[in-house]
Amino acid sequence: MRKIATKFCWTAYDHLGGLIVLNLVWTALSLPWILVGYMLVGQGANLSPWGGFTTAFLAVELVVFAPPTMLLFLAGACWARGEKIQAKTLFAEVRRFALRAQLLGLVLVVLSLILVLNIYFYQQFNGWPGLILSTIMVWFLVAALLLSMYLFPLLTMQDERVWYILRQSFLLAIDNIKLSFGLLLMTLFTFFFGIVSGIGLFCGLLAALALLMSICFRELLPKYTGEPLPEEVPRKWRELIRPWEE
Repeated sequence: MRKIATKFCWTAYDHLGGLIVLNLVWTALSLPWILVGYMLVGQGANLSPWGGFTTAFLAVELVVFAPPTMLLFLAGACWARGEKIQAKTLFAEVRRFALRAQLLGLVLVVLSLILVLNIYFYQQFNGWPGLILSTIMVWFLVAALLLSMYLFPLLTMQDERVWYILRQSFLLAIDNIKLSFGLLLMTLFTFFFGIVSGIGLFCGLLAALALLMSICFRELLPKYTGEPLPEEVPRKWRELIRPWEE
C-alpha cells in the first residue's frame, strides 16, 4: 500500500491541472445523467425518508457508473503507465467503451435496487428470520459495491465483454479483499468530503479517485500475469520544493 500511495501522490502532483480539467469536462458530459439522478431523488423523497435514501444511493451509482466516467479511467490508466494523453485519442476511446460502460452501470443499479428492496422487505418480518435475511442482503450489497471498484479499471485495461468484466471484477474483489475494502472506504470518504466541500466532486476529486483505482489495478497485474512492471526511477521529495531541479 505504501508503494501505491507514493506513486499516486507523485502522479497526482505531476498531473494536478489535468485532473481538475478532466473532472470539469466529466461534469459537463455527465449533466444528462445528473439531471436524471436529480429527478429520481426528487421522486423518492416524495415517498418516504427510506425512499429518498434509496433513490439517492441509486442516483449516485447511475451518475458515476456512466460513459463519461470512462474519460477519467482512461486518462488514469495512461498516467498510471507514465504515458501522456491526447484529447482526440481519449474521446475516441470513450466512444468505443461507452455502450459497455453504460451496460455495466445499469447492471449495478438494477442489482443494487433488487438488494435494497429485499432488505426493506425482510425488515418487515418479525424476529430472527427477518434480521438474518436482511443482514444477508446487506452483505450482498457490500459485495456488489466491492465488485464495482474494479469494473471500469478492468474494462479500460482488458477491453472485454460485459459478462467477463463482471465475473473478473467479482473474482478480483474476493481475491484482494483488503484492497477492495480499502478502495471502497476511500470512495466513501471521497464522496463525503466532496459533499461537505460543496464543489469538490466536480473539481478534481473523482478524477483523483479514478487515478488511484487505476494505479491499484496496475499494481495487481504482476500477481496474475507473472510479468513484472517496468522499474521506475525513485523520486525525491525535494522536487516538491524545487521542481525545476532534476
